[in-house]
Amino acid sequence: MDLALVGYAILSSMALFVGLARGAVGCEKQLLFNAIILGAALGINLWSRDTRALLPTLLRFCYVPFCYLIFYRQIEILWPILRAAPMDAGLAGLEGRIFHFQPSLAFRAAFPYAWLSEIFCFAYFAYYFFTPVVFLTVLFRKGYLVAERIALATSACFFSCYTIFWLFPTVGPHYFFPPHLGPQLYDGYVFNHLLFFLTSNGEIRAGAFPSSHIAVALLLTLLVRRDAPGLFAPLALITVLMLPAVVYLRAHYLLDVPAGILTGLMAFAILNATRPAGAR
Repeated sequence: MDLALVGYAILSSMALFVGLARGAVGCEKQLLFNAIILGAALGINLWSRDTRALLPTLLRFCYVPFCYLIFYRQIEILWPILRAAPMDAGLAGLEGRIFHFQPSLAFRAAFPYAWLSEIFCFAYFAYYFFTPVVFLTVLFRKGYLVAERIALATSACFFSCYTIFWLFPTVGPHYFFPPHLGPQLYDGYVFNHLLFFLTSNGEIRAGAFPSSHIAVALLLTLLVRRDAPGLFAPLALITVLMLPAVVYLRAHYLLDVPAGILTGLMAFAILNATRPAGAR
């Protein structure tokens, strides 16, 4: 986990230095964040390496996931350094040639039901609890080593998606298509408001392809089948609902979904391939 964090922080810092040399706005602040993260990583490792005390052990386990949001928001600064414009036009055009319509626009128009939107909003909202619930459940039931391997696979999956986001940026349907304003209040009753509270403050103009929501949700669902089977059924149900939900709610293009599935399956396969012999 530490190496995954450090590797990604160094990689993103290299791009930020390029942006700094070109006069791109915001690079200094993001480089400072990366320096603080790397310094904190070193400090936490030095503090926790010779102890099994609860606080340093928990901090060592949790500090990498705490950085997911920081690195996610950094993508909006990174991709304009390397690209003059996002690649949505090409992706949307490809979908038009394949389907002869735009799924992210046509889906909700064809099924404009508040109850359906509410179900999809619930699934999308529930996704944000996958990571903490799975990590902490496995940590306290199976122990640190098993939980760390799950956290490593999840971190590698996130960081792989993030790298693709700024190398091949797409802003997503709710930014690319009119009114170009990002997430709007969805139809529904309760979860539409809860989801809008998160997305209106947390979404950025980047990160559509592949769908990291689908990739990480699928990865964690596959992992809990072995290490926390009590969570498998609810996570599997929510993950299945998310497949159409991310398109219906215009967060993703339809092609983002199979790309996310492939990313999640690859992360799961790599974790299994590197699993120590005899590990449970």
